[in-house]
Amino acid sequence: MRTTLLLDVDGTLIDSYPGIREGFLLGLDAVDWQHPDEEFIRRIPGPPMTETFAQLGMTPEQNERAMAAYSTYMAGEGWSNFTVFDGMAELVAEFKAEGYEVVTATSKGESFARKALERAGIYRHIDFLGAAQEHGPRKRKVDVIAHVLDTVSPEKPLMIGDRRHDFEGAAHFGIASVAVTWGYADAREYDLATYIAHTAEELKDIINGF
Repeated sequence: MRTTLLLDVDGTLIDSYPGIREGFLLGLDAVDWQHPDEEFIRRIPGPPMTETFAQLGMTPEQNERAMAAYSTYMAGEGWSNFTVFDGMAELVAEFKAEGYEVVTATSKGESFARKALERAGIYRHIDFLGAAQEHGPRKRKVDVIAHVLDTVSPEKPLMIGDRRHDFEGAAHFGIASVAVTWGYADAREYDLATYIAHTAEELKDIINGF
C-alpha cells in the first residue's frame, strides 16, 4: 500500500517566520493596533492570518484592512523572506525518488506556496499542491486536508507538520501525524501528534517505518 505524505509548509519545510512576522506587524499598523508580545507573535505561523487577527479582537472591517496590508507585503517581498530547514529539500526529493506520493497540506495561499516551494527547489518533487485559497472559503487546515483527500484519494496518508492545526486536522479524518519540533509550536502541541521527529533523520526513520 502506497504511503502519501501530506506536508505542511511553513514551519515544516521552510522557515518563513521572518516574512510572516513582518507582514503581520504591517497588518497591525494598518489599523493602528497595538503589537502583542513576542511570545504571541512567535506562534502566528500556521493558522490562517485572518483567524489570528480575529483572535486579537479585530472587527471584520479591521480584519479586512489588516489582511489587505499583510497580503500586499506577502505578494511583494514577503513571500521570499524565508530559508529552507536543514535537510528538508533533500529529504522531500528522496521520498519522491523512493516512490512515496508527496503532496502538501498548507494554510499558506496557493500562489505563495507554489512560489516559495519553487524557490526552495522543492516544488518539482510535489505531486499535488494542497493549499489554502487566497480568494475562496478554503482557509483552515482541516479544509485543506479535506481538499487533498478528496483530490488524491490516498490509500495510506500521513500528515507531517509543526502545529496543533496539523495534528487536529489529521485526527479529524483518522489520519496519523508526525510533529516536527523545528517549527513554531509550543511543545505541548506535540502531544496531539502520533509521532514526534526532532531531526530530518528521525522524520525519515518514522516515515520509512510507517
